[in-house]
Amino acid sequence: MNVFDHFLNLPCATSEMSFTAIPLSIHRKDFLAKGSDGTPLFLLHDASEVQYSPGVQFRYLTAQFHATCRVHTDGKELQDQFALVSCDAAVPDLHEIFVRCFSAAIEELPITSGTRELNNCIQKLVDLFRALSQPSGKDVLGLWGELYIIANSGNIVGAMTDWHEDPFDRFDFSWGQGCLEVKASMQSARLHTFTLEQLMNPTKGIGYVASLLLQPLSGGLGLIDLANLIEMELSHSPALKLKLWKNLAKALGGDFSEKLDKRFDISYAERNLIVYAMDDLPRPEKPSDPRVIAIRFTADLTTTTSSLKKNSLSALRDILERYCERSS
Repeated sequence: MNVFDHFLNLPCATSEMSFTAIPLSIHRKDFLAKGSDGTPLFLLHDASEVQYSPGVQFRYLTAQFHATCRVHTDGKELQDQFALVSCDAAVPDLHEIFVRCFSAAIEELPITSGTRELNNCIQKLVDLFRALSQPSGKDVLGLWGELYIIANSGNIVGAMTDWHEDPFDRFDFSWGQGCLEVKASMQSARLHTFTLEQLMNPTKGIGYVASLLLQPLSGGLGLIDLANLIEMELSHSPALKLKLWKNLAKALGGDFSEKLDKRFDISYAERNLIVYAMDDLPRPEKPSDPRVIAIRFTADLTTTTSSLKKNSLSALRDILERYCERSS
């Protein structure tokens, strides 16, 4: 059972300073509890002396310092000083992202952390929530496609390492001498929109395009489902776990509720995945007029043949395995 499932099974607090909680570390006294209103609440042990420290209040997020709390966990009870960090009860769609992202962030806290270290950690979460209050940087199809590729790459750690951190990066995945761009569509024809730059091979390298056709399915997988599958393979990499949830938040933006509701048929996606070499794809000529600085176009790949001997998931896995061998 993962940490969020454990959280769901917790009883709501009946007191503002007394909680039944889940321990989050064997080295630190950090806990996850459920507030009286059902919201997730982190209790982070504060080893510094009690002094006034202003709390943090941001959209969807609240933190207060130097709270003396009683914690009941694993049949034991302890009383100590904590920073309390909670997510707004009015946005339950965010609770799982909040729990998973902050759980990853606190894994990197020093064993003995004072208010300053805890506040720095909390500010990372504020940055995450700032992304969730801004316009979206990615459409849901593209984000689902990227997570699908990572989850099915056969090399999740490598794929996560190569995944872009900025939704406006030129390529979705890039490494020393290669790159991979992911395109997804719900149309019956294989229509994808590119910029001309996205189909230019890297210098002394090879670029690839993974083309996915998606079909909505109420019982299919959503963004959180795919992210959970990925996170299970990142147990020894808190930094990559944090990257996963931060990238998800940045791509979701302010319309997160609508995007998190979208689910797609995983078997349909697998049957309709084709991996191309970039040179396989049709594109306009590079303009000779220097005043034309960017071209964006839609290509119909329905009849386009891949030059790769394997052109589905097996091709994707071969590409990533070859990269890993070069990097080791």
